[in-house]
Amino acid sequence: MAGNLLLTGLSGLSAFRSALDTTGHNIANVTTEGYSRQSVELDARPPQFSGFGYVGVGVETTAVTRAYDEFLATQFRSSSSATAELDSYFDLASQIDNVLTNENIGLSNGLQDFFNAVQAVSDDPTSIPARQALLTEGKAIEGSFATLDQLFADLTSQVNGRLNDTVSDINNLASSIASLNEKIILATGAGGGKIPNDLLDQRDHLVDQLSEKVNVSTNVQSNGAMNIFIGSGQALVFDQQSNSLAIQQTGFDVSAIDVVLQQKSGNIVVTQFMTGGEMGGSLRFRDEVLDPAINTLGQVAVSLSYTMNAQHNNGLDLNGAQGLDFFTDPTITPIKLAGTGTLAVSVANTTGLTTSDYTLTATGGNYTITRLSDNSVAAGPTAFATPATVDGLTFDTTGLVNGDSYRIRPTRDAAGDFKLFINDPREIAAAAPVISTVTPLNSGTGDISNVAVSGLLTNQLANATVDSNPITLTFDSANNEYDFSYGPGPTTGSVAYNPSTDNGVSRSITVGGFGTVSFTLSGNPTNADTLVLSDNTGGVGDNRNANLLADLQKALTLTGGTASFQDAYGGIVSDVGRKVQAAEANGLAQRGLLNQTIASKDSISGVNLDEEAANLIRFQQAYQAASQVILTSRAIFDTLLGAFR
Repeated sequence: MAGNLLLTGLSGLSAFRSALDTTGHNIANVTTEGYSRQSVELDARPPQFSGFGYVGVGVETTAVTRAYDEFLATQFRSSSSATAELDSYFDLASQIDNVLTNENIGLSNGLQDFFNAVQAVSDDPTSIPARQALLTEGKAIEGSFATLDQLFADLTSQVNGRLNDTVSDINNLASSIASLNEKIILATGAGGGKIPNDLLDQRDHLVDQLSEKVNVSTNVQSNGAMNIFIGSGQALVFDQQSNSLAIQQTGFDVSAIDVVLQQKSGNIVVTQFMTGGEMGGSLRFRDEVLDPAINTLGQVAVSLSYTMNAQHNNGLDLNGAQGLDFFTDPTITPIKLAGTGTLAVSVANTTGLTTSDYTLTATGGNYTITRLSDNSVAAGPTAFATPATVDGLTFDTTGLVNGDSYRIRPTRDAAGDFKLFINDPREIAAAAPVISTVTPLNSGTGDISNVAVSGLLTNQLANATVDSNPITLTFDSANNEYDFSYGPGPTTGSVAYNPSTDNGVSRSITVGGFGTVSFTLSGNPTNADTLVLSDNTGGVGDNRNANLLADLQKALTLTGGTASFQDAYGGIVSDVGRKVQAAEANGLAQRGLLNQTIASKDSISGVNLDEEAANLIRFQQAYQAASQVILTSRAIFDTLLGAFR
């Protein structure tokens, strides 16, 4: 009996010593990040049978467990990953928003100042200072595009740097987790299946840090190793081995990088699968904010350059020469991905121009153009000999060969390439190249006004003037029309005009070797009355082309004829602003959810010093009581020995 009592006391001493050790361990790690509170699990020993029944023989320590909730751990990682993603996204997007809304840097005020200067030339086309001011504002527009382009280039470099740093952090964490997997497997085996709690905490803490870098999923094997998966199921850590991420340059863009998973068989591009965490935020910013802003800014640059040049070419400068390009002519250089053929792409019109990139592939004597913004087929399959016009772009495909593959980025580099072309104020083509004359001998009141020319090619005025061969319109009362002729050629045709219904109606004619001339007919002509269109040889004070240039400010020349230059740029500003506001609001909400999850997690796994202090006293008292049991058993034993002397 005394022996049983001794064993019972000794079991209590051992059990409560373990409880005290564990409590002390908890207190020592109260500020250790990632530590989970531990506790000793005690069970009564199997009783022994005596003549009168079963008698207990003490307590045994069955396990030391940690306070851990798998559901809360998963929720914490998910929330932490989402919060880090939104924080990274917001930080980067705010930088663009701050610049675009800056009146001294953004393009909005520059566009307004430029067209104000165009209007000033229209008001006084003979003023050299007004013309010089227009060139100055044109140079300022060039500077605005260059500044924004550099900003976007700097942000691209910043994103690339963040991705590079994040990849390095992920690889280090993955390697450490794999190493801990090995230690956990060995410790579990050496402990007869008992779990090494502190090693598990260390591993979980690393996984928590990893979730801040990228979204992860986990599963634990029977041997205790944790497998880590990223993206669409790519294994980052498997058992005791870890794979590595890397970055590589995107083939067609020296400034863009992809995230790849390194494999013995070759790198696997996983960029599109990387979500959550700092990496997901950087990639989302690049795809949703940065790249669209770059392309839209380029769209504005192309449209401004193209429309200004087209109208300026149709005018006459102070030297009597046809207008040159006002800005550098927009050029598009297809990026060859494969093949030996040639492809030329040019702007047909800016109204249909989008912000999308395109791919062209050639096979079997046919080509296919794919619009990448929605991955839709924009044209084809079409034979090589048949050029295509897609979204305001003309594709000259006659030089294609089978196996050719191209990437076309119509607006990507346009802002950086935007330059003022002319530098002499006298070269501003404010005048219209054609003037109208009502023949003095006409007996009717027929008149012609609002004469404008379009479709002129460079130097066409020098090669095919109407001065010596004027366009003559002769009224035919029998048919209610103006018959016109233009030599040499001659070019002939007719324009319908009924004085009772067509008064003030705009008409246009196209004459061979010259271009398209538009005008407004009015009045009541009599039969054989004539109107004459001829070269503007004395148009120093003429502002008709300057007026048309000024009208471009409000012309709906972008996004399918629904937006002006200001509208398109304002679209960038508002779109970025909305995304910044949404990221901020979502970030605050996600931060609140994260804090709630942390509180729930800490309520289970965190160390409460008050509770541990109480446990310390309780286990100390239990330990002392177990000591008294041992002393009691000794006294009984001594008594028994004394009885037999």
